Formats: sequence, structure tokens, C-alpha cells
Amino acid sequence: MATSAHAPAQPHVLRNVGVMVIVVVIVLGSVLVLSFRGLGGGGGITQSTHTVNIVNDLITVNANDYEYYPFYVPSGATNVQVQGSFTASGGSGNDIEVLIMGSTDFINWQNGHQASAYYDSGQLTTSSFDVPLPSGQGTYYLVYSNTFSIISQKNVNTQANLSYTS
Repeated sequence: MATSAHAPAQPHVLRNVGVMVIVVVIVLGSVLVLSFRGLGGGGGITQSTHTVNIVNDLITVNANDYEYYPFYVPSGATNVQVQGSFTASGGSGNDIEVLIMGSTDFINWQNGHQASAYYDSGQLTTSSFDVPLPSGQGTYYLVYSNTFSIISQKNVNTQANLSYTS
């Protein structure tokens, strides 16, 4: 009598089911880990966006003078932006110059020396701005300059906010 050398089919089916169970466990585990980590967003550390008002007012800037508003960016801040707008009236040009500078440049500018600005509107009647600043700690100055006008004061309706993530 001849005997059949065929192996039973069940161990092969059980092996495939076992592999499928392992794959499902790995996929579900990965999904759970990613959801707890905010889809890869820093190991569970949540970052918040902060908004700080710098100015929201009608200000008067005298002839041959300027007004300034210091603001501080804390250590660890990222995605730092200053957003705002202004509208000037007064004098023959209804204009103002708006600048955003760091501490060193502001001191140099105040003393009539060469300085760099993150934003310099030039002489304008109205404009909006959205200015990126470096990440990390620093003191900055939002300046409304009427130093170009020897006779006329300017009234400036303005608002500006600092926003950052930390």
C-alpha cells in the first residue's frame, strides 16, 4: 500500500493567522503611540501660541520727535511675529515712519548712528505689517517716528500685537 506524503493544511493556515495577528498588534500599537505623542509632535510636550498687545491707541507724535513701545520676547519663544497696522494724519503729508528694532539698533538709531531695522515702513499714511523676529529671548522697540517733520505733529491710529509659540 502506498501512503500519501502530504502534510496537513492546518499548520499553514495557523501560521498565516499568527502573522496577521502580529501585524495588527504592531499597527494598532503604532497608532496609539502616535496619537499620545500628538502625531509626532514632541513626545507629549504641548506648545501654545501667545499673543501680547503692544499698543492699541490713537497716539500723538510731536514734530521732530518719536514715540516708542518696548516689548519683550521670552526665552524659548519660536515663530515670533509682530502684526499690526497704522494710519497717520496731520501735516501736509499725513505720514509717519514705523520701525521695529532690537535693543542695540534702537540705541544707535536714537543717537543718530547707523542702525538696522526688522521693519521700516518709510514715510506712509497707512499700512499693515507682519514682521518675523528671531526665536528666543530679546527686547525690541516699536517706533513711530516723526523726526522728518520740523513743524507738524502727527496723530496715529495704531494697533500692534506680538505673537509667539512656547
